[in-house]
Amino acid sequence: MKNGIYICGIIKTSSPQEFGKIGIGDTEASDVQTIGWKDIAAVVCDSPLTVYDSLTKDKVVKDLATHQFIIEKVMERFTIVPVKFGTMVETAEEVMQFLENGYALLSHELEKIAGKIELDVVAWWDLPKMLAALSRRNSQIQETQQKLARKSGPVSIEEKVVLGQLIEQALETEKTRYQELILHTLERDVLDICSHQLADNEMIFNAAFLLEKREEEAFHALVHSLDQQLESTVNFRVVGPLPPYSFSTVLLEKVDPASVEEAKKTLGLTGDITDKALRNAYHQLAQQHHPDKNHGGDYQKFQQLHSAYKTLKGFIENGLMHTKVYQWQKEVPEES
Repeated sequence: MKNGIYICGIIKTSSPQEFGKIGIGDTEASDVQTIGWKDIAAVVCDSPLTVYDSLTKDKVVKDLATHQFIIEKVMERFTIVPVKFGTMVETAEEVMQFLENGYALLSHELEKIAGKIELDVVAWWDLPKMLAALSRRNSQIQETQQKLARKSGPVSIEEKVVLGQLIEQALETEKTRYQELILHTLERDVLDICSHQLADNEMIFNAAFLLEKREEEAFHALVHSLDQQLESTVNFRVVGPLPPYSFSTVLLEKVDPASVEEAKKTLGLTGDITDKALRNAYHQLAQQHHPDKNHGGDYQKFQQLHSAYKTLKGFIENGLMHTKVYQWQKEVPEES
């Protein structure tokens, strides 16, 4: 299998860096090092060219764990902006092009997250304790339970359903109250918050917090105070410190050269193209095929023209590589 270059993250450095044999490899771990441009560098390792969408789950999970381990090891020495898992290019020249094209954006992101960490907070009900607390606090549930306990005959299905509905409604109300309390308590002195999806009905909170590293101890103290305030009816788990996955993950988009040539053919263009030539060609053909402006217009052809225009517009502005930053919705950590 042909080898390529796997990109893990971006750091600020003007000199080459090495991080040891901790990279993604085929049979053994590969060397992790940097490829630099000006005062920023990509943290990379040699790896077989891989399309991760086509791999088995076991292989994806293994490489994802390695990807995160590399980033966290680099984080011990540098501020690092993570690059999306699975990002690969074929040559060192492509890495340099990626850094050059995205230099302004990457430099801005590095400056923005310098000295900052991400802490992820996940909270689950301790359901037996929560139900016991509801029985003490909720008079309607308490009265219904007492009434059923005093009943001489068997409890009917309808009566069980009524009690179950009362408990479900009360739990939903408490979940909302707890979420607001947790968020209000933890949002003090944090710089940003990114909410993540809840994995199941017992999970009541799942969010990432961006904060200054010096605030880490104070943040943990707030979580501890919440645990005491909620009478241990909720199990908290704090994951981190992490790189700012939820707030600053780099996405490298590559344009297939064949798609550029196909787009040129669709718009009747050849050779090098300018923004003006592209606009003129698109405007002329779009007028001919626009279904709202021409009774003989072909909607499908118009869509092809528009898609070709977008492809070539992006190519003119960004070349074959485009860099952007997005929020990565992480997997929910397993409860331990």
